[in-house]
Amino acid sequence: MTTEHTKGGGTASGSGAVGDGMDGGVVRVILFDADSASSGSLRETLENMGGVRLVDCTAEASELSPAIEKSSADLVVANLDPDAEAVMAVVATAARSRQDLAFFAISSRDDVALIKSAMRSGFTEFVQLPVEMDRLTEAINAMRRRAEGEGAIGRVISVLGSAGGVGCTTVAVNLAVELAEKSGREVALVDLNFLFGHVAMLLDLDIQHSIADLCGETTVLDEKVLQKAVTKHKSGVHVIPRPRKFEETEGLTAERCVPLITLLRKMYPYVVLDGPSRSDPTALSVLDLSDWNLLVVQPLVTAARDAKRILSSLETAGFQGEGVRVICNRAGGGLSHLNTQRLEKSLGTKILLCVPDDWTSVSAAINLGEPLATNAPKSKARDAIRELADAIRGAAAEGDGKGSGLFSRLFK
Repeated sequence: MTTEHTKGGGTASGSGAVGDGMDGGVVRVILFDADSASSGSLRETLENMGGVRLVDCTAEASELSPAIEKSSADLVVANLDPDAEAVMAVVATAARSRQDLAFFAISSRDDVALIKSAMRSGFTEFVQLPVEMDRLTEAINAMRRRAEGEGAIGRVISVLGSAGGVGCTTVAVNLAVELAEKSGREVALVDLNFLFGHVAMLLDLDIQHSIADLCGETTVLDEKVLQKAVTKHKSGVHVIPRPRKFEETEGLTAERCVPLITLLRKMYPYVVLDGPSRSDPTALSVLDLSDWNLLVVQPLVTAARDAKRILSSLETAGFQGEGVRVICNRAGGGLSHLNTQRLEKSLGTKILLCVPDDWTSVSAAINLGEPLATNAPKSKARDAIRELADAIRGAAAEGDGKGSGLFSRLFK
């Protein structure tokens, strides 16, 4: 049974787009809660929350999808208890068709497996009952601030390779594609491997304008110039590739690209960087600018040793703890005797994510110039990168990417 509410002010009109459809900063919410132990208090919390209008409330999973279809809501708050699988199935379908709609999960459980399943289903926030109810208020207020134009700045994710050939470009390209699909918005992808970058090749794009055209000493950057210079892929990823010729890389450094990246983050919700290069002495200028720095390593002794040296150097430069996260690519493929536990012990840090060894699918996608989403949508490697995209979107939804919610804990 559904019920209309008008607490919190505002009127329900137009689309429910979070970014541009909220009426006067009011968040229109659909509440789903089949748990009688929490439904009353959760509903009361939302009704009494400033800037919130509870437009629909249901306790039947079968009624959630119709409620989403007929409403102009901005947000669905769904309690996963007691039947998480049924709720996530509905949300997974709704999230694909309503990319303008945000989904927050509520649960008394806090196990990592449930959090990851929720992320894969389309939830971007996870609040544990009853200890994190303040987090729900914070997350909704963050939505209102973004709708009002505050903090309207994109997130920068740099993907570094610990050694050549570890799969840094594969992770960066496919991460950008997944972020574009999941957010329903265009995502920027920048190739910072000036000499041998393959970002454009992995998406089968011809290089018209390159990063050299945008980072010259006399270049005047603005949004119009950038819009004409990016190479657009059908996935919604806008690429700035490496220079066409070796001669064009002269004098080009990561530091010279900082104004470009700064402008990109004002134009796109996510900016994914393939790089900077390990050999670039100005790389720290880009890493300082990034919200997340992801170091890709393979379970090989050579890659692990290089990764350890890089982590040590970055720690000396002030990137302790959450400054850098490690991703293990081609994990579990028998490449060496280094399993995840031994690799973590060797590096002295936890591994954020393992991308399974799926070389058949990945190599075919590379050779055809297609992302995994197109060439191998059911591959294990794609599943892992989608999980990474979910975690990044969930952390970004917390406001500063370093909050105390359960999603950001996957980064800590």
